Amino acid sequence: MIYKTLVAAAEEPFREGIAGALSSDAELRIVARADNGKTALEKAREHLPDLLFVDINMPAMNGLELIERAQSFLKGAVFIITGCGNFDYIRESIRLGVFDYLLKPVAGAALLDAVARAKERVRENRGRINYDRWARAQIEKNLPALRAAFAGNWMAGRCGESEIAEQLEYLGIEISSPCGVTVARAAISGPAEYAAQGWDENLLSFAVENIARETFAGLAPVFSYKSDLGDIVLISSCEPEPLWTRAGGELAEALEANLPVSVALAQEARASREALPEAYMTALEGLKANVKRSNLAVKAKDYVLRNLGDANLSLRSAAAHCYVSSGHLSRTFRNELGVTFSDFLSQTRIRMAAGLLLNSDLKIHEIAHKTGYSTQHYFSVFFKRTFGVSPAEFRKSAASAAHDHDRARGKRVNPASACQNKI
Repeated sequence: MIYKTLVAAAEEPFREGIAGALSSDAELRIVARADNGKTALEKAREHLPDLLFVDINMPAMNGLELIERAQSFLKGAVFIITGCGNFDYIRESIRLGVFDYLLKPVAGAALLDAVARAKERVRENRGRINYDRWARAQIEKNLPALRAAFAGNWMAGRCGESEIAEQLEYLGIEISSPCGVTVARAAISGPAEYAAQGWDENLLSFAVENIARETFAGLAPVFSYKSDLGDIVLISSCEPEPLWTRAGGELAEALEANLPVSVALAQEARASREALPEAYMTALEGLKANVKRSNLAVKAKDYVLRNLGDANLSLRSAAAHCYVSSGHLSRTFRNELGVTFSDFLSQTRIRMAAGLLLNSDLKIHEIAHKTGYSTQHYFSVFFKRTFGVSPAEFRKSAASAAHDHDRARGKRVNPASACQNKI
């Protein structure tokens, strides 16, 4: 390893003596000499040395001033200063973080010992700087994901105020006050067009977010991220309100005009960032009401309900039935129904099973088969995980309660309603 070295001292014999002693170390390369502080600073900028041997008493700029200025651009460099035993000089050297202070005249053994320790410090500094650069690069690379993860926790109400303030600063997120939340959900308008134009989910999300940020540019600062549901969420200034509201409408129009999507959009304004989670949840409810359900979502849901007893029923089989890819059906189902395909299938099966336990004489293994569970054991395990009791215990207690209720009220229990409240 080579260490670029600068030697600065006003007295030529002293300067050349130091340089001569250092030249015996094959790892040191003296890149510059200077007889005054100003020249030394200029050469330090030019050569960016690792080690600097600086005398305190120099014309134009003393050694301490030189070190203070050089530290602003020499990251990881090590400074060794030479001078007399003046306490003020020593104290100022400590304040500047000088590596070593060698008293004049400098003994050869003391110089070589300082050099050995200084090289070790340079190696440590280089390692730390390289790690810091790597860490910063990783943060920059993953910044969108870090911001989205934080925003998801924040909007879900899982962050305290101090954590919010800390993360906003750390991630470089600026939020205005008053602020508004805009949630846009873009669903592919048709699989044929989607495939023909070469869109994939990442490319589509990138395009949606870019158009969104451009549309809301006049309401800066604008923070946007992709939620777990695949929505694009924009937090921006909501003043003037007519401009903010108009931007929402323009965004929906721009997305549908430029991308193969249909768009549902909702907005909610709040006075401060503390109320943003509430605003987001309100906007999300509004979004669900605005989502247009396509024939694909309705067809897939109907297929599930008609084939619930098929143990092989899956996203793949439903997609094949609808003549679309599994990925496309998954996105459409989630975007339009607000639940994943697998969660919908699981919830529907368990509700049907609960209804059959209440209102039929079928044996438990027959109910498991009828609702698409591969074995009675698997059905029982999943049922107990959902309800906290086994199917037999559920049937015994729920049937008894339903019977008492039915006799008291004079009407039959609605099993679908009863099950809905338990899941």
